[in-house]
Amino acid sequence: MSFQVHCKDLLGRIGTINTKSGAFATPHMFPVLDPHHRILGRKFFDRVGINAVMTNAYLLKRGRQGLDPVDVHGTLDYPHTVATDSGAYQILEYGYVGVTPEEIVAYQEKINTDIGVILDFPTGFKSDASRARWTVDETVRRADQALEVITRKDILWVGPVQGGVHLKEVERSARLMADRDFDIYALGSPTELMETQRYDLLVDMIVAAKNALPKGKPFHLFGAGHPVLFPFLVALGCDLFDSAAYALYARAGRYLTPEGTLLLRDMVEFACPCPACVDTSPDELMKSQDNEGETRLAQHNLWTCFSELRRVREAIRRGRLWELLELRSQAHPALKECFTRIVQYAEILERSTPAVKPCGIFYLGLSSNNRPEKLRFVSKLPGSVEERRKLVLVLPGRWRRPFHEDPRYESVTKAFDDHPKVSICFYSLSWGPVPIELDETFPIAQTEGPDSGDYLVLEERAKKVSDFVRSLHPKRVVLVSDGDYGRAVTEELSKRFAKRILAVLNGEKMKPDAIIKSLERKIVLKA
Repeated sequence: MSFQVHCKDLLGRIGTINTKSGAFATPHMFPVLDPHHRILGRKFFDRVGINAVMTNAYLLKRGRQGLDPVDVHGTLDYPHTVATDSGAYQILEYGYVGVTPEEIVAYQEKINTDIGVILDFPTGFKSDASRARWTVDETVRRADQALEVITRKDILWVGPVQGGVHLKEVERSARLMADRDFDIYALGSPTELMETQRYDLLVDMIVAAKNALPKGKPFHLFGAGHPVLFPFLVALGCDLFDSAAYALYARAGRYLTPEGTLLLRDMVEFACPCPACVDTSPDELMKSQDNEGETRLAQHNLWTCFSELRRVREAIRRGRLWELLELRSQAHPALKECFTRIVQYAEILERSTPAVKPCGIFYLGLSSNNRPEKLRFVSKLPGSVEERRKLVLVLPGRWRRPFHEDPRYESVTKAFDDHPKVSICFYSLSWGPVPIELDETFPIAQTEGPDSGDYLVLEERAKKVSDFVRSLHPKRVVLVSDGDYGRAVTEELSKRFAKRILAVLNGEKMKPDAIIKSLERKIVLKA
């Protein structure tokens, strides 16, 4: 197998997986096909650009008892990559499957699958710690059994990670599976968490598994197929998903969108421009005959899933995956909680986020405070001003970036940029204190953000500015106050510095030449 990574943002990555039946791009969702009840065919998959699907080897084997195994590509009439599951989900549902780990490996080899899964033992959502520990050990035992009987090296084999909501067991399982050379690793037992919208726990499980697994191997999240979660899961490092939800939801009249699920009976018109929606209405689909409505709804659901995956990939290419998370987190309280939990792992995300991106970033408010670029900038602040000078000049950083090129204060900056006794610092609503040494670094000069904010935001930013200026231990501070933010900075600096040290100039009323002369006359010459 070859897995090439082409682009990264956060823990998300765009890659290509090559199998013996072709290549496909990641992140990718395998549409799960019922081998005995297929409602969509090869022509549709080709139109959408779906180059890899999944089916259940156990169900296929059980449905063909007494018959010789045949190539799964022929069974599905699908020439591209086919992944096969082992039947472990049936264990979770029914507690038992009538096949051994060795038998299902051999069967997957005989039907010529491209990606095969060993028969693990799912932990499930309700298992206690003791049961979770047993399922981890049993999955490892089965993994060893499978590895002993695998004969085909042209098939990519998936090593599942178990442990459920017990994070120590998830991490232990991932470490043990990482010691075994699988081509792809997968996290099991997330379905019930997604159904109950416990996305916070799901985030913890993914991080626990990812931290212990090889970074260069693809990571699959079993049973994830709702587009509303794709940006969040990809941001955490999930490369692959699989789901039959597109078809199951269609059967129940449920309509997928990137913001959530709608019921067809509650809809009046379609806003979606996909081919399944453009020339019909919800009412027409509900009244259609011969399963046409179900088929078209399944088509829409898949169009939506793959459209969202393309949107995620484009966000990664542009370095805007965080902004997509911010946008999607507003769609539902559970997604907001998911985003909040992801923020707790911001330092991990920062380590995988490129230092420079092809596009600038958007600062959208408090939700942007923990984005990787902000954490990286804050870490640079203490060592950014190499030479401590006697006077710190604090200027507004507002309308133009880099801030020293703002026409309002450009002449002021030029007058004192090389002055041996002056350090210059801008106060930015997006970034807080920005010393001139960092003014042109990415993404300070490439950030679009608001010029105003509510009092609490202004106060928090002003405190950051005041803390930074104080860390420079200046003998004099000159603040050019401009707008509500300038007034907030004035208030905070006044708490930290005596009047004999702090001088405040009114940037709204004074012209640049007057500011320069005032500095030269009252401050610089006396410093």
